[in-house]
Amino acid sequence: MPQPENSPSPSSLGFLLKVLGLSTILSAAIKYLGPLLPISGSNALALGVVLTPSLVLGGLLLLRGQRQAG
Repeated sequence: MPQPENSPSPSSLGFLLKVLGLSTILSAAIKYLGPLLPISGSNALALGVVLTPSLVLGGLLLLRGQRQAG
């Protein structure tokens, strides 16, 4: 029996559940284990934590674009 066009396929539903589960585990680890880490709060640390993911992703996309163009 064919699935309706708007229903997710079983593989995408499984992927979604994996991402949700890993996100929940990571969130709990940050909440409960994060305060145990001896990290002092500073403006430089906060700026680094906020900007690092964007800079890494931008760098990876730049490399990917250069590989596809060349």
